Amino acid sequence: MNSKAYVKAAATGFMRMINSAYLVKIAAGEYYSIVQKRPLYKNVTIDDQQEKEIQSIWKRHYGKKVPTRWHRLYQSYTGRYNKKYFPEVLFTTKLERRLNDREVARFISDKSFLPMYYRDIGGVRSPDTYLMNNSGIFYTADRRIISREKAASLLLDKGEVIIKPTLDSSSGDSVNRFDFHGGIDRISGDSIEDVFDAYKENFLVQEKIIPNRHLKVLYPDSINTLRVITYLIDDEVKCAPITLSMGRDGNHVDNIQAGGISIAVSDDGMLADEGYTHFGEVHTEHPDTGTPFKGHQLPKIPDVIRGAKEMHEKTPHMRIISWDITIDENEAIVLLEINISGQSVWFPQMVSGKAVFGEDTERMIQMLKK
Repeated sequence: MNSKAYVKAAATGFMRMINSAYLVKIAAGEYYSIVQKRPLYKNVTIDDQQEKEIQSIWKRHYGKKVPTRWHRLYQSYTGRYNKKYFPEVLFTTKLERRLNDREVARFISDKSFLPMYYRDIGGVRSPDTYLMNNSGIFYTADRRIISREKAASLLLDKGEVIIKPTLDSSSGDSVNRFDFHGGIDRISGDSIEDVFDAYKENFLVQEKIIPNRHLKVLYPDSINTLRVITYLIDDEVKCAPITLSMGRDGNHVDNIQAGGISIAVSDDGMLADEGYTHFGEVHTEHPDTGTPFKGHQLPKIPDVIRGAKEMHEKTPHMRIISWDITIDENEAIVLLEINISGQSVWFPQMVSGKAVFGEDTERMIQMLKK
């Protein structure tokens, strides 16, 4: 073997080793999580016939049995048994990696590029961007390089804004609201320079979206985000069960893992009767506002589904995408974020009692073997 071939083989082997270590870490995290949640599902039983139904699907299409802890966990929230629930551990460690190109995903996931990717989707907009930082360099919204001093001056009296990382954020991590007047944030007391120092690089500053009144009446202190998962089967983009996440207790972050409430939303925009927290609390109305969930209708949901499918068609190399979307005060559909790596399928199944891939479950299981 010549030196060039040796270096290439060594590099390939090293990357495989890193990849294997990463998968072990992810799998360990999933098993730790399911053990931690055991109090939620320890009293949920799957009878012999149900066990047979579940394992029949997996043995036929995957070649082996699967643990049913995740089936029991999902059932613990709604009480609904579903033989086609998809275990989170197999999605995170296997399926997502089969469906999406990780290297391309890292580039596409940069939030500062989203307005460029999807600006031609009718009826869908991105939040107005005031400035952004990529690798330590400041840019205006129209991608003109500016100095740090100029960037600070743009925010001097901007009022309420949202600042979020452009890379590697999840569950609302480091997404914060600021209210700049005279160069000082009225919420924290920090100066703009302090905020820049805290975020360091790779962040963007955007408008604070005012939610549609049908979302605001549920809970006014967070955006209230729709999670829309689209996936590609052959030449058709499909849509998984939709969920809505709302904040609570004055929190501006609505993610269920950050203490929020999630609830299923029908394809025509009707909320389910009950919403759930990460810890299995059941609510028939929002605990802060008292707004009942049953019979509450959200506008534009068919258009949200259409828009998500159109955006998916414009996203190459990705066969499953989780879109974070809201509806603003003027009933415009607003794309907040795109999730391509490190997605989750547990909470759409958990709050809806439906299998994330529905009638396509068997096809998705078969992809695990490819």
